Amino acid sequence: MKRLRVLMLTVVFILSMALPAMAQGTQSKTPVQKSTYEGAMFFGNKDSFETFVNLSSYSEINGQYDLYFGKYNSNTDEYYYGSAVVPASEVVFNTTKGSVKVNKTVSVYKVEFVYDEETDSYTTNETYVGDETVNLSWAFNPKEFSTHKYQDRNIQIGYDQYLKLSKGTFKDYNNVAVTGNIGDSGIEDFEYSGANVSTGTGFDLIK
Repeated sequence: MKRLRVLMLTVVFILSMALPAMAQGTQSKTPVQKSTYEGAMFFGNKDSFETFVNLSSYSEINGQYDLYFGKYNSNTDEYYYGSAVVPASEVVFNTTKGSVKVNKTVSVYKVEFVYDEETDSYTTNETYVGDETVNLSWAFNPKEFSTHKYQDRNIQIGYDQYLKLSKGTFKDYNNVAVTGNIGDSGIEDFEYSGANVSTGTGFDLIK
């Protein structure tokens, strides 16, 4: 369970690092940029494998969803990772009806961390190991959610360029159920699992 939390935090960190790059690549003439967010997550354990799936979107900016897939073998300490871009037209994300659906094949790579004694640093080697089909449906009550707000200041998003202010509001929906399959494994095959769906709105003030 501890390693699963580490895997989840790793993916969240990757996502958080990617957001400034998204903002930088979609700038307009105005220093204020509004954005919306939609996200759905699943994690579960089967045998010695801990699996994580995250579907996220800044649809008003780039018209696409990003699908992230991670798998960790706690017996062999091996980590597998994949990602794919999913056009918004291929995703169902309906908060009015409480439904999210995605069906996408992801190329998966085995990730190895190699330590270099001379530089005292780590490098990563990625080896393609095959494909996994992520076919999941999230269901929830659109009227049951909790709300939280965030605010960040002075985040560097490029050379001599900063988010002077970034703030917004998120909704986390309660009692989310997931059906479907990941590769050959149905959701009912997992020994334990969890899920989350969230949406958000915000704006960035570019310095």
